[in-house]
Amino acid sequence: MSEQSREHDPDYERRRREAKKRRRARKRRIAIIKRLAVLGILLLALVLCIVIGLKLLNKDRGVQDTPSTAESADSVVSESTDSGASSESGTTEAVTPSVPVPGSKEEALAKASKLALQYDYDSAIATLQAWSDQNDGDIKAAIADYTAQRDACVAVDVSTVPHIFFHSLINDSRGFIVSDQVSEGRVIANNAAMATVDEFNHVINQMYEAGFVMISLDDMVIKNADGTFSKNTDLKLPAGKKAFIMSEDDLSYYHSYGENGAQGYANRLVLDENGKVKCEYVNPQGETLIGDYDMVPLIDSFIEAHPDFAYHDARPTVALTGYNGVFGYVTNDYYKDGGNMEKLGQSQKNWLAAHPEYDYETDCAEARKIAEAMKAEGWTFASHTYGHLDANTNSVETLQADHERWKIAVESIVGPTDKIIFAFGADIGGAGEYTRDNPKYAYFYDQGFRFFCNCDGTYGWTQFNQNYVRTGRFAIDGFTLYQAMTPEGHSHQRCSYNYEMLGVHDIASFFDPNRTTPIESE
Repeated sequence: MSEQSREHDPDYERRRREAKKRRRARKRRIAIIKRLAVLGILLLALVLCIVIGLKLLNKDRGVQDTPSTAESADSVVSESTDSGASSESGTTEAVTPSVPVPGSKEEALAKASKLALQYDYDSAIATLQAWSDQNDGDIKAAIADYTAQRDACVAVDVSTVPHIFFHSLINDSRGFIVSDQVSEGRVIANNAAMATVDEFNHVINQMYEAGFVMISLDDMVIKNADGTFSKNTDLKLPAGKKAFIMSEDDLSYYHSYGENGAQGYANRLVLDENGKVKCEYVNPQGETLIGDYDMVPLIDSFIEAHPDFAYHDARPTVALTGYNGVFGYVTNDYYKDGGNMEKLGQSQKNWLAAHPEYDYETDCAEARKIAEAMKAEGWTFASHTYGHLDANTNSVETLQADHERWKIAVESIVGPTDKIIFAFGADIGGAGEYTRDNPKYAYFYDQGFRFFCNCDGTYGWTQFNQNYVRTGRFAIDGFTLYQAMTPEGHSHQRCSYNYEMLGVHDIASFFDPNRTTPIESE
């Protein structure tokens, strides 16, 4: 149509608009049809994947595609094992932990062997049951073996499990000798409160040979859905094995320990080329070494060599203060940006002045790496109060202010915890149960703490409550080692009694000869 004709046709624009609308509507319909077709294809593919996946899963579990569902169920029951775990209704049903399907039979057998060595028989059996060919003779024999081992285990009375602890370990004799870098006061403290690496190794090896197996604080309880605790009555070990708990106090490498091995301590925890937690230690020859120079890497290496030393691959709990920092890193924000001189003590100021290169953010980042690596291995953390305070003699207001500081300097690094290990072996109550009438307990409970640990010389003292667990610990240090060698009087005999109960004998054969004796309590 010519321009002139359009001018004389009043309906032209209307018809043009309507045609345009019809074209757009047709395009939309075509697009919708295409989308629906694609969606249908995707849904069909998804259904096919689910069907194929279920068939493969049933095949891996040994379920045969038979018309009879009852026969299939019977087949599964006959090839599975009864865990002996009772439900709340009193019935017994098999518990099969969820485990990834191993890549080969050899991998399945190796993984199951490691789990069984650490007394996790249910997971070991489940690992083997995930293998596609359960009719394999080796698989069937291993399942039968681990089932028999599990069924022969004996329940542990977790209320009588001993809890031992160490401080940072001394690697050489420098800490026992007064010098221009080691004061007389530090020599006294090192003699009384610390063990050496060699003493530690002897104690752990003798406990292992005596049949002791390490469990964690968390293994003692069942945590109910409503937040309450029940005593774990289903923790079982082979006959003759004995459970114990371990912890370490003050893993901070304080300024008072000196630097560069001045007193035989490591400088800090570091990660090696494999991402494993090790220690940086400067030996008497001035060489900087990376290795097992304190409890954390020593325990990790010992469990790697002796997996049956750890129940379900358990690790100790580390109690941390915050006034210097953690793991040898200065994570106290009072040091930040040149230091808050009103809040820092003289030793802290001296350290800051001697380290102009110090950067708060860098130390915090490195400390977090250590914490994450330790947690990945199963280590847990506890408050030891920010300022290493005596929770018995200090007021609730002081403890509250101190804990707020702990959250800044420590919790920000290791994350929240439900465990508190009281400094000086103190406690916040008598031998009776804690109640909400105790303002210190009420405060700490409201802050999320559920495990409370003091020091108690008796063997395996534990108090269970539906709201908390309270354990007494026994120190492995120069004082108790020395007193156990020379029992004179009630407290000395108590030390000797505890070491005998722990299976530790002939202490004189490994007691460090560089110590100054007699050793009195610090």
